Amino acid sequence: MSAPLPYRPPDEPVTSPLVPDLHGPVQQPLSGAVELAAERGPVVYVPGAHGGFVAVRREDLPTTPAHTPAPAPVASGVDPHAQRMAAKGVFAAGAGVGAYFAAGAAAIVLDSLAQALIAAAVAAGVAIAAPGRRGGGGDTYVTHHHVSNRWFGRSHTTIRNH
Repeated sequence: MSAPLPYRPPDEPVTSPLVPDLHGPVQQPLSGAVELAAERGPVVYVPGAHGGFVAVRREDLPTTPAHTPAPAPVASGVDPHAQRMAAKGVFAAGAGVGAYFAAGAAAIVLDSLAQALIAAAVAAGVAIAAPGRRGGGGDTYVTHHHVSNRWFGRSHTTIRNH
């Protein structure tokens, strides 16, 4: 944003700040001699002794390469994060196999229980449907066969019904 112009009376001519005043005084540099950038060459700013930066010509800098630190040693072995990931995978596989065996055991128990219940139901149905030895019911016949063998191949059989 541009700064406003100072107040001038209406009868005074307005000068443009963009057009230099050729008849006014020439502005001098603040300190030191004038040095043109084309005469100086490329400049590099380096830290100075008093905390500021100092301009140094590029050709005045030393040409020896700077010392680079040795790379940090690489830890040998397996990455701990990779070990944790592998352990989680092994645990998940073990949990899956354990769940499979637990489901198989539960299926065997439930199948045995179902077979026992079916056998008990069949036995109860047979006991209810069978006539017989309960207190009143039909007639009961007992048949006795008595065979007596005699000399020279003679046999005698007696049948009794009660």
